[in-house]
Amino acid sequence: MDYKDYYKVLGVDRNATQDEIKKKYRKLARDCHPDTCRDDPDAERRFKELNEAHEVLGDPEKRSRYDALGSDWQEGQTFRPPPGFEHIFGGEPFGARSGRGARSFSFEFGPGTAHQSGGFSDFFESLFGDMGLRGHTSGRPSAPKGSDLETEVSISLEDAHAGSTREIHLQGPGGGKRLNVKIPAGAHDGMKIRLAGQGNVGPGGAGDLYLKLRLSQNGKYRLEGNNIIMDLPIAPWDAALGTTKEIQTLDGTYNLKVPAGVSSGQRLRLKGRGLAHKGDLFAQIKIMTPKDMSNEEKRLFTELKEISKFKP
Repeated sequence: MDYKDYYKVLGVDRNATQDEIKKKYRKLARDCHPDTCRDDPDAERRFKELNEAHEVLGDPEKRSRYDALGSDWQEGQTFRPPPGFEHIFGGEPFGARSGRGARSFSFEFGPGTAHQSGGFSDFFESLFGDMGLRGHTSGRPSAPKGSDLETEVSISLEDAHAGSTREIHLQGPGGGKRLNVKIPAGAHDGMKIRLAGQGNVGPGGAGDLYLKLRLSQNGKYRLEGNNIIMDLPIAPWDAALGTTKEIQTLDGTYNLKVPAGVSSGQRLRLKGRGLAHKGDLFAQIKIMTPKDMSNEEKRLFTELKEISKFKP
């Protein structure tokens, strides 16, 4: 079986960092992915070689085992493992027999012996096939999945309060598709919803898509944690004498009693009527004064001013 120079396959130096290896792999994998290079008959072979090289060099543990082979492999030549290599795989040294000393072994690598088996070469299988490494099933390495994606979705406070189902449209290399996403009651700003298998496609399957929720506040309601704040405009005489106001909450209408003598900025609390009933609703008093008054209104306000002892 031919020696596979995985560093050469990825086009990186033997001293390349893990990040450099990952970046180079992603770039090359995009350039020769069979789905995007359908007119290139050699794309699938090159894509498999890249995955095999990344399977080893992208894993520090496997890379260290691979590097232990040394840098003096030569195709078609006999390679003698460096001292201690026989212990890398655990168990008995190569050639050890019960009651006998260890024998020296050499490996012959001649032309025409390598072939693809299940997407990986015999060289890879001979190194890692029986080691029970992470990511292996039945002695075969699992190909890496595609990367995860994240996008933001804007929802209303009403959707976050009661929960809802939103339809989103995804556009990918294979075309578009629509998904119905359930927004749970009590969803908060910055919350992430995971859609398994809806991310970028890789040789080992697709990654995940994360929807990051952003709560849009329409001006009528404001959020303070799970508490909902709303302005309640009232007339000066209602502030002084007290009144009952019909207000609109996320659960419907409610008759709120405004006590006499409230001040602008004061908050009236409705317990348990906050976001998803986890917080409270606060009606914040906002005293409004008339701008276009009749002569009679001006006369009455003037009279009130003269007889009132109120000093704010």
